[in-house]
Amino acid sequence: MNCGAIIRVRKGWYSLPTAPREAVEAFRIGGRLTGLSALRTYGIWTPTTRKLHVVVPADARGLRLPTDMRAPFVIAGAPRWRVSWTDDASNRTPPYVWRVSVIDALVHILNTHDRTTSIVCLDAALHNRDEDGAGILHTDLDHIFQLAPVRAQDWRADVDGRAGSGGETEFRLAAWAAGIPFVPQPAVVGVGHLDGQVGPSTFVEIDGAEWHDNWPAFKADCERDAKVAARSGRVLRFSYDLFRDKWELCERALRCALTDDYRRPPSRAFPEFPWRMSKPRR
Repeated sequence: MNCGAIIRVRKGWYSLPTAPREAVEAFRIGGRLTGLSALRTYGIWTPTTRKLHVVVPADARGLRLPTDMRAPFVIAGAPRWRVSWTDDASNRTPPYVWRVSVIDALVHILNTHDRTTSIVCLDAALHNRDEDGAGILHTDLDHIFQLAPVRAQDWRADVDGRAGSGGETEFRLAAWAAGIPFVPQPAVVGVGHLDGQVGPSTFVEIDGAEWHDNWPAFKADCERDAKVAARSGRVLRFSYDLFRDKWELCERALRCALTDDYRRPPSRAFPEFPWRMSKPRR
């Protein structure tokens, strides 16, 4: 048992045994969690990463190995940790002693990650705040993109915030790139919110791995799909693995479904959808 025990993190700094392992490792290195690693501690959905993202001051010295405070930190020998020397914040009071703010974490992501990852994280932070969790407001985007690199400025137009998961945002971006319109979280009377609408009577649901092991959710979704079909609509279901690994198949399925959809008069049971698919973006 660890009753009353404390852990020595660095010289002069101690922690309770219940402290998050990632927080202890970041502090032992000599910095704070940032980027994807920081967002996860706030309960915000992020893409999976095997690395721990840590930011330290530009003039940081005496960095230590996360697993041994007596050993110096050497980048070549620490593949699990991604360290950036860009922390210029003066405020390191709680809760920012061991992690940066949500806004700073998002700025870090915009500076170090690709377009899809960045938009997924921004969407997730907006949605999490809407659900009364930690996150950002749409009014925070001005400040965030002021600190973002030039290459990321155009990405703001694709930030939405309505998606319930990062997988939904990824699918939306892939659909748009393929010339397929996608409206997140459409509300269908008698059914509820669906993940996306791509045509007048065509909807999509994006299922994560946990969906396959959740029998009550599976039954509820089957009933929802049947209710959409009873109104002359269609729900196409795609798993994360399917659309990430076999997008061409998913695109063909979407185009065939939409071609059939456009031939029929739109159902008044569904939200108005004036957009039509076009050629893929190049």
